[in-house]
Amino acid sequence: MMNNPIYLDYNATTPIDSRVLEMIAPLFSSKFGNAASSSHQYGHDAKRLVERSRMQLANGLGCKSNEVIFTSGATEAINMAIKGIVSATHKEKKHIVTIKTEHKAVLDSCDHVVKNGVEVDYLSVDGSGQVSISDIKAAIRPETILVIAMHGNNEIGTIHPIMEIGYLCKEYGVPLLVDAAQTLGKIAVNVKESGISMLVGSAHKIYGPKGSGFLFKESAVRIDPLIHGGGHEMGLRSGTHNVPGIVGLAVAYRLMLEHQGYENNKLKEYAQSFLKKIKDSEIDFSINGPVNNRLPGNLNICLKGVDADWLTTMIPNIAIARGSACTSETIQPSHVLRSIGLSDDDANSSIRVSFGRFTTENEIEKAANMIIEQSKIYLSKKEVLAI
Repeated sequence: MMNNPIYLDYNATTPIDSRVLEMIAPLFSSKFGNAASSSHQYGHDAKRLVERSRMQLANGLGCKSNEVIFTSGATEAINMAIKGIVSATHKEKKHIVTIKTEHKAVLDSCDHVVKNGVEVDYLSVDGSGQVSISDIKAAIRPETILVIAMHGNNEIGTIHPIMEIGYLCKEYGVPLLVDAAQTLGKIAVNVKESGISMLVGSAHKIYGPKGSGFLFKESAVRIDPLIHGGGHEMGLRSGTHNVPGIVGLAVAYRLMLEHQGYENNKLKEYAQSFLKKIKDSEIDFSINGPVNNRLPGNLNICLKGVDADWLTTMIPNIAIARGSACTSETIQPSHVLRSIGLSDDDANSSIRVSFGRFTTENEIEKAANMIIEQSKIYLSKKEVLAI
């Protein structure tokens, strides 16, 4: 058993980059001012850092700085966008269109507003996780107040055609909310050119600190706040600014943009290298999601006949994700894997491996070898028991 753990779960979270940490460290000690304290230099300095960070994000997204609202992360931003637009819309009938493979933050928020009389259409996807533009078009009605589409799927790496969806939504005058938590800084998006009305992102997915994210909201879109208090963030998100988190988010985003091409190429090489090891092992497997044009660094594979829960138990020093999700009482197959047509057995034989900035070729080789070794052990035991 290896002594040194190997982290291959970058789609779940990323370690903070040392360059980000260096920038924000003083903000916890010597430069700790409250950005809302306008009567002294500490507050002025903090306010300037927040607004500079807001401008940096706006420049990268192609929007105005006053259209960026800082939050605690993508989950809060999603809740703010969905519940906020439902509350602010005064139509007698309200309807939302989204996709079955969205993140639970979207699905659970939609389930919540259904209780308030909102109707939600959950669109199906094909075997690679792709939604049909024609299905979105057919689902839009006069009472539709929002379309929600994830840019890159966190489980199976599917990339939706956000620009096409954005153009369609603009044509019908319906706001589009995009969950870009997995693609922020990896896949360039100009929100104005893409017809995106709202977009969310999170710092901890891009080597920034946890507890920091944002919502881009087009000025023309009206939402009601979820949190009330001091009127921070244009009155939409009250609460003391997380200055280190906000600055860390902006710095991490800048580094992502600066190294986007190089890092995406490396992530593609890592995925190819890992897949080659699995193919050479002659273990029966299949790729969940698209074979090509998938989220950089993401791999979701079904190891036919191997119990993924058993596998991850046997390789505790390798951090990967299973194709099943723990609920309060049971372990159930992922809703994403079910949505692309996997059987429960295949879903429970699936693992997600995701690579990142600090992954090494040596780690990939060791992890692949351990996964192959333990998979063969499991399959051989099954074969003996079947005799």
